[in-house]
Amino acid sequence: MIDRGIYDEALGQRLHALAGKLTTSLGWFCYDAGLQTQARQYFSEALNAANYTSDDVLASRTLSNMARQAVDLNKGREAVRFAKLGQRHAELWNAPSRVIALLAIREAQGHARIRDVFNAEAAIRRAWQEWERGDHELDPDWAHFLNLAELTCLEGMCRLDLGQVARAQELLARSETLQDVAHSRNRGMCLGRLAVAAVQNGDIDHGLAAATQALQLVESGMSSTRTTAQLTIVHDGLIPHRRARGVGDLLEQIRTHVA
Repeated sequence: MIDRGIYDEALGQRLHALAGKLTTSLGWFCYDAGLQTQARQYFSEALNAANYTSDDVLASRTLSNMARQAVDLNKGREAVRFAKLGQRHAELWNAPSRVIALLAIREAQGHARIRDVFNAEAAIRRAWQEWERGDHELDPDWAHFLNLAELTCLEGMCRLDLGQVARAQELLARSETLQDVAHSRNRGMCLGRLAVAAVQNGDIDHGLAAATQALQLVESGMSSTRTTAQLTIVHDGLIPHRRARGVGDLLEQIRTHVA
C-alpha cells in the first residue's frame, strides 16, 4: 500500500507508522529466534519509519530493542548509545516512568557488558527509581512486561556480566520465584541465566536444579534461542564437574535438546 497506493500526506503518515510498529515487532521475533541479521534489518527499517513520521514512541521502543540485541551481540558500547538515544526520544513524548526505567536498565546492560561498574550501577539505580514510581495510564503495551520479576532478572543479568556472580545468583533466584508461570519464555530465560550464575558461583546443586527446570520448559514446547544459548553455557561450565552426581545425565539431556 505504501509503495503503490494513492493517499494524502496524513494517510501516508499513518501507513508508515503502522508499518513501523509491525516491523519492530518482526525484528523482536527474529531476535528471539536467533536471526540476528534479519532482526537488525527490521529494527533499522522501524527506526527509519519512526524518524520519517516523527514518532518518538516508536523510536523509543525500537531503540530499546536494538540496545537489548546489541548486548547479546557483545556490542556493549553500541547498546549504551542506543539506550541513551532512546531516552532522548522518550523525553520528547514525556514517556511514563516505566519506559524510562526500561531504557535505563537497557543502558545498564550495555555498561555491564563492557564491565563499566560505575555507570552500570548508576543506570541500575535510575531504573529502580523510575520503576518504583508505579504504573501510569500512558504506559504502552510494549513496556507492560517490565514487572518486578523482570526488572529483578535484568539486574541479575547485569550483575552476571559484571562478574558479581553471587549477587547475580541471588537476584535471578528471587526473580524466578516471582515469575508468572504463564510467561514461560521469560521464566525460561531467567532459569537459564540462574543456572549460569550458580555454576559460575560454584553452586553446582542449584545450577543443576535451575538448568533442569529450564530443560523441562524446552521439552514442553517452549522455544527460545536465548534460553538454549544459556543452557549451552551451563553445559560447558559443568564439564569439569561431570563426575558429580546428576551432572552427567544433565549434560546428556542438554546435548539432546540443545544440539
